[in-house]
Amino acid sequence: MHRALAVLAVSLCLAAAPVRADCEVQGVASLGRLRMRVAGEPLRDFEVIELPIAVRPGRGTRYRDVRVLAPIAFGARTDARIPWTVPRPAVVADGMLWLTPQIEIEDVREQLRSDDLDVRVQVDVGVWVDRLHLPCDAVAVGIGEGGEDPPSWPDSGGPRWAPANGYIWLRSRPDDGAPSVRIEAPNGLRTPFIELERQGDGWVRVLARFESGAMIRGWVRHHHLRRSNDGEADPRPYVRAIHAHPPGQCRRGAPGADEYVGPARLTVGAIVRFNPDGDAWGTVSEPAIFTVSWHTGTEWVRIVHAPGLRGDGRCPEVITHAWVQRSQVSLSGEGPAAATVPGSLLGIE
Repeated sequence: MHRALAVLAVSLCLAAAPVRADCEVQGVASLGRLRMRVAGEPLRDFEVIELPIAVRPGRGTRYRDVRVLAPIAFGARTDARIPWTVPRPAVVADGMLWLTPQIEIEDVREQLRSDDLDVRVQVDVGVWVDRLHLPCDAVAVGIGEGGEDPPSWPDSGGPRWAPANGYIWLRSRPDDGAPSVRIEAPNGLRTPFIELERQGDGWVRVLARFESGAMIRGWVRHHHLRRSNDGEADPRPYVRAIHAHPPGQCRRGAPGADEYVGPARLTVGAIVRFNPDGDAWGTVSEPAIFTVSWHTGTEWVRIVHAPGLRGDGRCPEVITHAWVQRSQVSLSGEGPAAATVPGSLLGIE
């Protein structure tokens, strides 16, 4: 009887516990140090250039789980810096904050007891918004879309203020229990807070505009402010860090007499293996032109190059240990795909 009651109590507790939805942040991005282990084989290391990926934010561990979605779908882990962004301009944080894709999202983590994400954002040189809670679909990777007009938050021309300390909390209402965000500005604000209005119980409503295009408007306690001094902030221009990737430089000699090296189409769903008799590590997930190597009469084809995917060999544009069955491949000049397979080697000829 006691055991049955204990089991029932545990079941009720589990039923009452909040269920967190899994969050994967998606987008088209470049990302390196994608590490993947195939059973019994050395650790693989990939880099993707402007490919669709999905990233699990995690809860602060060094490595994050990543899924590359195309043209070869596979899972990996990375400790590289993720190019987080917002997918499009939007008002967030209970109407306090206007964000644009030009912001620099420095960190994204899953919350333990909520579906929201904890986000840290750089909005200007030396200025961050911290403890920002955003839903999963409010964050992306890569480069977001622009074009939307910012909200018309009027400037009353009131006094200029700066945080009295290196940080300050802004709230959506003049209430200590209202939703809040934290502004960190250890060296001051380049564009100070502008006073919009105040209430007799010590609350001041302020507005600030930042070089990234972001804006913030909220309520703060008057004793957390000080008069702003011109020129107190870092004079450097704000630029979002987007790293360029050099073009491919690989070349190879002429193929052997019985070897085909050239473009091919692979059947969507084809399994990519480490070796012809090895374990699978990926799946062809969308139509694309690959460069392959095939020796006449053999049953397996090696993928030499895949669009946007760089390997870990001496020549990164050439993928090693990527094999598919010959029946899943249409070479240039054969089969129904003959007219759609161009005669090029995708930059590695």
